[in-house]
Amino acid sequence: MILIAGATGVLGSEIARRLRDRGQRVRALVRSASGTDTVATLEKMGVEIVRGDLNDRASLDAACRGVERVVSTVTAITKAQPGESLQSIDRDGNIRLIDAAAAAGVEQFVFVSFDTTGIPDAPLSAAKRDVEEHLKRTGLNHTILHPSLFMESWLGPMLFADPIAGTARIYGPGRQAIGYVSVADVAEVAVQVVTAPITESRTILFGGPEQITQREAVAIFSKAFGKELEIVEMPTDGLRAQWQSADDPFQKSFASLMFGIAEGWGAAPPPDPAEFPMRMTTVAEFAARQSGGSEA
Repeated sequence: MILIAGATGVLGSEIARRLRDRGQRVRALVRSASGTDTVATLEKMGVEIVRGDLNDRASLDAACRGVERVVSTVTAITKAQPGESLQSIDRDGNIRLIDAAAAAGVEQFVFVSFDTTGIPDAPLSAAKRDVEEHLKRTGLNHTILHPSLFMESWLGPMLFADPIAGTARIYGPGRQAIGYVSVADVAEVAVQVVTAPITESRTILFGGPEQITQREAVAIFSKAFGKELEIVEMPTDGLRAQWQSADDPFQKSFASLMFGIAEGWGAAPPPDPAEFPMRMTTVAEFAARQSGGSEA
């Protein structure tokens, strides 16, 4: 049995789907506040649902009972409920889950995080770093995944290309190479990790199949949408000031990520194809899907 924490999210649900397609037994830890439609979709896949709360250790002990492996994609950065914080969910909640897994004798813990070494400190990166350090101290066999920038977020309309407005944001000079990676490909790496024979504990840094700059991505999106996107410059100095002045933990964390990208954070090679055989999504393919067309 494989337990997924964060299964109602985009990444977690994709991991669950791919595991079920491979015939794996999957259990999803969901909150009482989770949407009924999302939970129903998981149930239709054949996923076992267990209700729990990352702030309730007893519920986590119950969720981990009879589980061989745990995958956590949990984060409050985009789906925080009232009263939740990066401290309570991303840090303390994941730590409680790790402790419950260790107590239950789980064989492997897979934690989806990100490389925090190339960005200025912020609550989100501090939380991820604390969880990783705690996981390593437990002695649990573990795999920490450090995917690069998700296409769905950092090439989406909110943070990058807005086809309706006809604009695209560039963070900093926009000439540093970035290994944009799709959610589906991150899910595939996680699935291959969790279904492989237990290996030595390690951290895997990876991106998508190509290294492209933000400005190259703008050209790709302009071609896909059939119109020239106007570049909106986000100067590095302004992003630095935004990060320095932000008081809200969520705002400071986003500002940290944007400033990091402006400074060249996000370069990562694709996973080793000999270890992770898979066909990965290119930026052109992603842009084509966003435009409703197909890659030329």
